[in-house]
Amino acid sequence: MTVDVKIVRSKGHTVAVVRLGGKMEIFSSPGVSNTGNAISDTLMIMEVPKTYDRKDPVNHIEEIRKDLGLPDGTVGLMTAAELDYVTTVEETDFEGMHTYAVATAGLGNQVIAGDVIEDMDARLVRSLEKEKRIRARRPGTINVIAISPVALTDAAKANAFIVITEAKTAALRSLGHESTGTTSDAIALVSPVKGERKEYCGTGTSLGISLARSVKNAVRGSLIKREDYPEIGTFIDKLSKMGITEEKMWDSAMEIYHPNPDWDTSKMKEMFRSLLTIYSKDINASSLVQAAIELERLGNNDMICSMPRGMFATDPIHLIADEILGMQLAQYISGTRGIFEFHRFDRHKPGIIKELGPFMDDIICGLVGGIMSSIYTKLFDGEV
Repeated sequence: MTVDVKIVRSKGHTVAVVRLGGKMEIFSSPGVSNTGNAISDTLMIMEVPKTYDRKDPVNHIEEIRKDLGLPDGTVGLMTAAELDYVTTVEETDFEGMHTYAVATAGLGNQVIAGDVIEDMDARLVRSLEKEKRIRARRPGTINVIAISPVALTDAAKANAFIVITEAKTAALRSLGHESTGTTSDAIALVSPVKGERKEYCGTGTSLGISLARSVKNAVRGSLIKREDYPEIGTFIDKLSKMGITEEKMWDSAMEIYHPNPDWDTSKMKEMFRSLLTIYSKDINASSLVQAAIELERLGNNDMICSMPRGMFATDPIHLIADEILGMQLAQYISGTRGIFEFHRFDRHKPGIIKELGPFMDDIICGLVGGIMSSIYTKLFDGEV
């Protein structure tokens, strides 16, 4: 079996053309043209602009197919990812099963399956900002063409789709993405027309393992070429997504603040925001906050080592690692005074803090307590 992939141009569009060297069965998820069940020796992936809105994509891709002289029955897919950069071909030989995978990937519309995208406008803005910095980065699609060396039954094809999807998600997770794919992913499974048909293609079979490795490596390679890594942001961003905003942290601080007539609270609030921003850019403070966030997640899923299921929800008295993290953060920010302020916040649990879980309440006590202690020290010492 031969697989030939070339990048060509037609009427202002870049197209990846995949030739199989002979007629093959192609079982594909909804793409653009000739998807579903087809027999062909050619597939094409057509690059379109991020603002693509033609109402007749099938006619459009057929127009490009004819211009390129590709045969009738060519299976056509589209993507907004940059084919010149991201098209990746991988092959794997495992226990005699030699498989191929061709992948193109872009993650502007990435999503965790089941979630609803509510920030698409913001994603487009970020995409344009990347374009200015590097190159034309665009919201894209993960297109995977997976090629089996043996004929498959319908059941095996369905089995293979599971393997391909899991491998794609594994590629995303290996780079730190939480998403499982994009809203417009497409898969084309290629297999011979003739020959004894395999009935199984799961992750425990030689064929499934080979396909999974080819797909994972191809998708991962495509994402790396595009430099499509997760946007990490700061711990302020992560806390905000959890409902722990700057304003709510400030309100917590003010709930147990004993007013000093010589101090201007508006000035204190400005100092609070400034210090919060400074520490959000500090790798050590960030590491402590992220550690607490991750431990909270693990605890909520009963995944903390040595802790019996269900115990985390009770905030057991012998769990002290949460307080250790909070105290260390407070001390890091403002020394011994910060630890005293941590204990005051931990005792009263003002504002949003009382609503948080074991690790999050203590890390916010350490963060807010440490910052407020630093503010008090500066005001007492007349530094501001």
